[in-house]
Amino acid sequence: MTVLTTEQLGVLARAVSRAPSVHNSQPWQLLVRGTEVDLLERRDVHLRRHDPSDRDRVLSCGAALTNLELAVRALGRDCHVGLRDDSDVVATVTIGRRRATSTRAYLLYQAIGRRRSHRHRFFHSRVPTTVQHALVAAGETTGVHIVRPARLDKLAQLLGFAARVLRDDRGYQRELAVWTAHTHGWDAAGDGIAGDALGPEPLPFAGIVRPGTPIPDDAVLADRLAGENWLVFCTDGDTRPDQLAAGAALERTWLTAASKALAGSVITQPLHLTGFRARLVSELALPGVPQAIFRYGYPAVPAAPSPRLPLGELFAPPGGTR
Repeated sequence: MTVLTTEQLGVLARAVSRAPSVHNSQPWQLLVRGTEVDLLERRDVHLRRHDPSDRDRVLSCGAALTNLELAVRALGRDCHVGLRDDSDVVATVTIGRRRATSTRAYLLYQAIGRRRSHRHRFFHSRVPTTVQHALVAAGETTGVHIVRPARLDKLAQLLGFAARVLRDDRGYQRELAVWTAHTHGWDAAGDGIAGDALGPEPLPFAGIVRPGTPIPDDAVLADRLAGENWLVFCTDGDTRPDQLAAGAALERTWLTAASKALAGSVITQPLHLTGFRARLVSELALPGVPQAIFRYGYPAVPAAPSPRLPLGELFAPPGGTR
């Protein structure tokens, strides 16, 4: 049985730690058992107002799973991913024999450190059609469908309505304030959304709605949406494996974007409002259950990385989470 070295464990931990997560809560841990690595869901991380059903937490774990698999392959190892649906363990990655890293896997692995949540404006230059197709192809898999919405006027109406609800929801805003990290710089440690990532931008540039976020009327918002690039990630069902698959697909698309000098951000908050997902399916003729909305483009300004917990906290003690 091959046992991972300390340096190899560091490679895996750094890759997982850089995955995107709801409010940058980093709701995962690793449990290493020889050649098997369990990805654990930290159920103690619960955003009652933003993520009442913990769907975004599972999406986050799916993104971390993609990074874990890419890190194993970057080490020159084959691996098998087994999804779990019965415990805190969301997946087990079994490390196999030596295998040359594919060019594609290595490019995505290299993009992990460059991926950022970009809650700012994009340049108005359009993303080439071939690149748009590549991003969709990177994420699509069995049970996951990625849609480029055609009715941006309908999307604008729904996002504008949701933004007004969330802006006036005091409980939601209090929780968001708690998860706003008052840390700065490229070496910031901890969790939460970096405070300097939440500027005074209006929708759709802001991404996350705060009490003072300007919300334009539907026509103006539709024009702004038309100047960006949008994807909706859908799944056939809404089970935990569906949500994991959506998160993994989203991260593959996002890393592909980062490898092509693109930046992006995810919008999930409106999807938790009662009836919003049903309306989105109806208005946009979606082929499944919407799990996340992704905006991307060429960044007009650079975005600093979000703070990260110390790598030592990423490893669970034998027997479960911390």
